[in-house]
Amino acid sequence: MLQNDQNQLGYAMLPFVMRELVNMVMKKKTLPLRDALYYVYSSQLYKFLLDLNTKLWYSSTLSLYEALEKEKTEQRKAQGDDPEILLFKMFCIENYREAKKKSAEEVLLLFSAHGVFEFLNDNFEMLHTQDTEYILDTITTYINKKR
Repeated sequence: MLQNDQNQLGYAMLPFVMRELVNMVMKKKTLPLRDALYYVYSSQLYKFLLDLNTKLWYSSTLSLYEALEKEKTEQRKAQGDDPEILLFKMFCIENYREAKKKSAEEVLLLFSAHGVFEFLNDNFEMLHTQDTEYILDTITTYINKKR
C-alpha cells in the first residue's frame, strides 16, 4: 500500500516538476515554450522522471536542469560535429518527410522517439552509400521494430 501511495504522489508531482523544469529551460536557454518542451521531453532525464523508482521528482529544479544540460552536452559530444553525418541526418529527415507526407516536426519527433538519429549515427558508414529508397526502407523497418 505504501508503494502505491508513493506512485500516486510521483504521478501527481510530475506535472509540477515538469512545469518548473520547462520554465527554467525557457529562461536559461531563451527558448520559446514549444522548443523548451521538445528539449525536455526528448531527454533521457524525462524517461527517468517517468520511472517512479528513481524518485527524481524530489530533486530540485536546478539539479534536474543541471542533469539535463549534462545529458545534452554528452549527447552532442557522442554525436560528434562531423558535418557529413549531420548532412546525412538532414537528408534522411527531408526524404522521409517527403516520402511519408509528414511535417518536418512530425519526422523529428518520430526519429527522436525511436532513436533513429542514434541508429543513423551508428550505421552511417554503411547507409550513406546506399540509394534513397534503401535508406528510407531501412529507417521505416527500424522504426516499426521499435514500436
